[in-house]
Amino acid sequence: MAYRRRHDRHTPRGWFNLFIRLGGWASLIFGVALVVLTLISATQLYLADRLDRDGRFAQAAVVDKRIAVSTDSDGDTDTDYFVTFRFKTSAGGHQVEDEVSGAFYDRVGIDDEHVIRYLASDPDIIESDIGSYRRGGNVLRLLGLVMGIGGLATLWLFGRQTNRAILARRDGERRLAEVVAIAETNVRVNKRRQGRLVWREPDGRVGESLMRDYGELGRLYKGGDEIVVFRLGDEAWWEGDVGPPAREAGD
Repeated sequence: MAYRRRHDRHTPRGWFNLFIRLGGWASLIFGVALVVLTLISATQLYLADRLDRDGRFAQAAVVDKRIAVSTDSDGDTDTDYFVTFRFKTSAGGHQVEDEVSGAFYDRVGIDDEHVIRYLASDPDIIESDIGSYRRGGNVLRLLGLVMGIGGLATLWLFGRQTNRAILARRDGERRLAEVVAIAETNVRVNKRRQGRLVWREPDGRVGESLMRDYGELGRLYKGGDEIVVFRLGDEAWWEGDVGPPAREAGD
């Protein structure tokens, strides 16, 4: 049976496109998380420094308590606890609502008194748990470091894999392989089941494609069909995943 290209890749897949296809999107997630955590950490540590420098302690009375319950799209609920404090500043009485832990919420009652720290130049900024800004900032900074390491690790892992795939497409042996199965996976993307094309090469070596829409693979291929793979050393890549070499683009 003559080879007939049935997939939708008629040009070489670019480096970044292939990098994302191989899982490099994880690096982007780590990178975004690093930026967000760094910004929040810097803000909290900045406020901690201001409170250490210009903070004032006050005996505050609990004047109100409330609970906020939110539900996400998956039906999971999240509960936040808030306590309103009233205290005296140099400008007079002031009232601020602060988010607190569930344990603190349960422990205090209306009219109870509690020591807080507030910023003299902006009494709306308070700490009902003294030192919480610094502790939180340090924890987020550590988490940011973990995200940074994770981002570098995934960048190296998937970047290396991308380079190997492109090298195989450019310099590897072009082989005709026989489709032996369409393997269904438990993964769903946009509610569509994903699958892998499984092939056998002339020397008996077996390989499989990256995940694609299972229904689409089943419509395009059946057992015994021939596909093109590029083998370099111990690895082989399906043409439908990496695209053809530049010299065959548009064929």
